Amino acid sequence: MKKLLILVCTIAIGTAAFAAPAKSTAAHFTGTIEKYDTATKTLTVKHDGKNTDFQINDKSEVMKGKSKADASSLAASTGQSVKIEYKMDGSMKVAEKIDVAAVHVTHTAPAKTMKKK
Repeated sequence: MKKLLILVCTIAIGTAAFAAPAKSTAAHFTGTIEKYDTATKTLTVKHDGKNTDFQINDKSEVMKGKSKADASSLAASTGQSVKIEYKMDGSMKVAEKIDVAAVHVTHTAPAKTMKKK
């Protein structure tokens, strides 16, 4: 009876371990957008003088500042800072979330003109 109880507990624990969703951790990458190829959905990011390619898919979330954006908008984001969360799929880096830094516009006051006396 004791052996049967141990066997049942072992099977229950083993089944629960396999049934639990696997925690997958995303890797992070920061750099500057070099280019986005809309045909291949490949985002090229430069970091420390080296280019790294990321595959964009329908599940990839693109954010520009605090707003959601379409992946095609990445083509016009060359030179902007970007943070990417990605996962490896074989040897390919697949972007899950792309955060493009918001462009800050600085406002300058118009030059004051001096009045002639």
